[in-house]
Amino acid sequence: MPKQLRRILTVSMLGRIVHDVAVRLVYPFMPEIAKGLGVSIDQLGALVSLRNGIGIIGPVFGAMSDRIGHRRAMTLGLLALSIGLAIIGVSEGLAVPAIGLLLAGIGSAIYIPTLQAYVSERVPYQQRGRVLGAIELTWAAAGMAGVPVMGVLIGSLSWRAPFIGLAVGALACSVLTLLLEETPPSQRAHVEPFKFSSLLQHKSAMAFMLVWLLVFFAFENIQVSYGSWLEKQFGLSAADRGGTQTLFGIFEIAASAGSSAFLDRIGKKRGVIIGLIVVAIGYVMLASIASQALPLALISISVAFLGFEFSVVSGIPIMSEQIPEARGTMLALGVTAGSVGRMIADLTGSALTAGAGFTVAALVSLVAGVMTVIVFILGVKERATR
Repeated sequence: MPKQLRRILTVSMLGRIVHDVAVRLVYPFMPEIAKGLGVSIDQLGALVSLRNGIGIIGPVFGAMSDRIGHRRAMTLGLLALSIGLAIIGVSEGLAVPAIGLLLAGIGSAIYIPTLQAYVSERVPYQQRGRVLGAIELTWAAAGMAGVPVMGVLIGSLSWRAPFIGLAVGALACSVLTLLLEETPPSQRAHVEPFKFSSLLQHKSAMAFMLVWLLVFFAFENIQVSYGSWLEKQFGLSAADRGGTQTLFGIFEIAASAGSSAFLDRIGKKRGVIIGLIVVAIGYVMLASIASQALPLALISISVAFLGFEFSVVSGIPIMSEQIPEARGTMLALGVTAGSVGRMIADLTGSALTAGAGFTVAALVSLVAGVMTVIVFILGVKERATR
């Protein structure tokens, strides 16, 4: 691997792990964060929905990154994330934390698709699954190591400590990102402004966005609820729930590493289908046996994490070539679709678990998961332009 690419990957993975811990932090510790802010679990779920929902305007940021340059856009995204986390860490109530979550959501909507476009411009499609899969290992590492550390900080210091620490980390990563080389205008895929009206001509891209919406809705629908469910159903403390992330992280590491190692050989579309089937099996287990005993609950959630991570990591290279002449915009559209799915699920998941029970929430995820497999197989075409 060229030295320049190794440097890019190192900085990218540092930025991603700070971002990913910040995103994942809220789910297992919703009871503590809600109590610290002085709000209910449902109200915190609405705030998280606000954070995820900001991705709806992601295409604006994607088009911006294609125009001003990926490095500048990534730096801007990390700065917004840092400011948002700092605001959350020093606030209480609903209004001020909402501003912090809004800024954090904007930072995420800018940073993630721009990073993916930045790396995709430098790696041929035939090798892109391996490289993007390596970067996506940070999501699993955040769950396996980062979130448990956050649980220790919450237990020993305060629920505010992780937010302040991550704000400092995001600021440091923004400086490192600014030192990377910019993508030359001649190399950026986006040459002319992409007209969103022409999106209707890209049927496979539209099908992919529906797939992304469904896959993120189905997973978020259980992710937003499992922390409070584990607390109520099995009496797990904050430290215990943080510790479960290590188990889930092992499964995610296996998924990301497996995708990185084998995806380019088995085929990217086949890899996504395998992941979608596995995550659906996880939803079946959550709906049928997970409530019977803690080990069954943890195994069921782990299988869902495994399938979700494998399908998402495997799907990113396919998404990157749906509209290659506007790669940053397409990846931002994917963020939009995923954000819409998450935003809806943040509301439905907590409401379903509180009203009808976690089993019903898992059933809803299962239905969405089956729909995802059908739409992906029939509607998404794999393209490889280079």
